[in-house]
Amino acid sequence: MTAMAEFLSAQAAHYGDEEMLRVDGEGRTYGALMRDTRSLAAGLAALGVGSGTRVGILMDTSHRTIDVWFALSLLGCVDAPFNCNYRGSLLLHLVEDSEVQFIVCDALHLDEVQRVVRDASREITVIVNGADAPGGAVSLGSLYRDAEALDLDGITGGEVILYTSGTTGPSKGVVHNQRGAILLAQYVAEVCGYGPGDRLLNFFPLYHQNARYTGVLAAIAAGAAVDLERKFSSSGFWTLCRDRGITAFNYLGSVLTMILSGAQPDAAKDRDHSVRVGWGAGASQKDREELRERFGVELVEVYGLTEAPMATVNLIGSGCAVGSAGRASKFFEVRVVADDGGPADVGEPGDIQLRPRLDDVFTRGYYGNDRATVAATQDLWFNTGDRGYLSADGDLFFAERAKDSLRRRGENISAWEVESVLVADPRVVEAAVYGVVIDGDEEVMAALLLEEPDLDPRAIVRDIAGNLPKYAVPRFVRVVDDMPRTPTMKVQKNELKKDGVTPDTVDLTLEK
Repeated sequence: MTAMAEFLSAQAAHYGDEEMLRVDGEGRTYGALMRDTRSLAAGLAALGVGSGTRVGILMDTSHRTIDVWFALSLLGCVDAPFNCNYRGSLLLHLVEDSEVQFIVCDALHLDEVQRVVRDASREITVIVNGADAPGGAVSLGSLYRDAEALDLDGITGGEVILYTSGTTGPSKGVVHNQRGAILLAQYVAEVCGYGPGDRLLNFFPLYHQNARYTGVLAAIAAGAAVDLERKFSSSGFWTLCRDRGITAFNYLGSVLTMILSGAQPDAAKDRDHSVRVGWGAGASQKDREELRERFGVELVEVYGLTEAPMATVNLIGSGCAVGSAGRASKFFEVRVVADDGGPADVGEPGDIQLRPRLDDVFTRGYYGNDRATVAATQDLWFNTGDRGYLSADGDLFFAERAKDSLRRRGENISAWEVESVLVADPRVVEAAVYGVVIDGDEEVMAALLLEEPDLDPRAIVRDIAGNLPKYAVPRFVRVVDDMPRTPTMKVQKNELKKDGVTPDTVDLTLEK
């Protein structure tokens, strides 16, 4: 059996009649989840899906999405959960890079998947959920069948390809094995003190490591339950927590700020809930203190990446420095390297580097990209691309991302990917994409050097929008005569950022 099959089977046997999962309030027990997963695995196996088969998933949060993920895990497949917001050339890149042989998608995404499959370099079988399957596709619902004869003994393997936001190039597929995913889930449950009776809340999509391994799988590791919500409401957050009996939730800093700003002052209700802990990254000290003092909720703050999750942990009551991401976890060693290549002094900003302490917690490499895998390490240390500094006690303070990316509404956006879509338009000679902060939130801005300066940048953005996730489409655009450059002609984005929203900038949200 695969590591995931053993893990899920053991937890289902122990907690069978306990509720394990709710999606938008609709629940299933551990036992029912395992029965449905085995049933779907039997149908997938009959279709020819097995150990090592590469399967792409383009599905929104649902019970069926969990079934697909777990069924593929039982069968030892390599699953690749794709960002459901990706379209056109960006989605085609993921499909080609992962070399998937099957794609499972929701009916909502079927038209886009069929367009991409037509342009793919190999034959791909499409399995569709929630609609009658068109010619050549397979209905996911038809694959659930009697699993009595399903034999999982002897099946090995099982990996996942998680796609990062590309920064200096196209998105890279980060490979993890099943044991690493389980170790991460168990560690989250350990540091947060989860156990039977806890109910977690997660509103991140299931193509994120957050929802998968630090949400759903962490709950299973603890014998707890998890509520998945497809839509996030800052104003309704505390009401939902009260109604559902939530005891813990996952966050990102931007989401935490929205939760707090959406909570109306009401001293009588501020402590009227069962939430005791939040797990995540990027919390400001102000938000952390307000959550503790006003709502009585503590945070377990971490620092990590898709390649190296849970690198540092700021545990409750650990004495870690205020505002830090904590100290090196049991998974990784942490160091900061100065600009001259030597060890950085205490408090001196430099490049954050990591080295695994345990097998399987670090990525197994970038799928099909050995060159990138080798380039990411130096003397067996992984270069995160982030900058920060260490205190005398080893507390890590995150400073900035050295990578060319930005974050909008909780989603990482690759400036390189947006630029590549823009310059594919023949009207655009050069594009520089960067973030500008508006009312505390980062928005996407593009500076364009055009073939003809009188061309309408609004039309260009409208025309290329279909090849980008909606959250990555620039809100602001300006036409420039030239870009600010270094002596080696590299675009100086910091200078563009300093300019901010200039008088000649077009705000596309104001356009009709």
